[in-house]
Amino acid sequence: MKLAIRSTEDLDIDIIALNIREADLMEIEASGTKDPRDALQNAYDICGPECFTIVMDELPIAMFGTAKVELIPEFASIWLLGTDDITNTAPISFLRIVKKVFKHVIEPYEMVFNVMDKRNEFSIRFVKWLGFSFIREIPYGPNSVPFYEFALINKRRSHV
Repeated sequence: MKLAIRSTEDLDIDIIALNIREADLMEIEASGTKDPRDALQNAYDICGPECFTIVMDELPIAMFGTAKVELIPEFASIWLLGTDDITNTAPISFLRIVKKVFKHVIEPYEMVFNVMDKRNEFSIRFVKWLGFSFIREIPYGPNSVPFYEFALINKRRSHV
């Protein structure tokens, strides 16, 4: 099994949406979006060239990207949504490939951040492993589901 990262293509959205991890689906729904395809399409549209797909033997298993904050271009929102293959089939390979490109993805920004569903245990461990700090727990979405705010200051760019 071979993992690679490439620029996202339109078809990736459909493939990942059909096979999205249950924890990611719960997070999408808690955010107020009913269809994972809509969530992926929106993220893709916002990120543009900063949207990437992880493929396993050419099959899309995850999408991730960064979206610049319009008023503070040194900050970006970072995200990742995927299929069960990232946790069940190739977790070690997945972690290695993400770690390898992570510093390049965040390089243009002083800080990257986002929120995540408190119930998404794999993602919480993953984000901690990447070096993010958790800021606080907040109610999020139309049903005020508990989410965590998290952030990472890019020490290579920041003056802090």
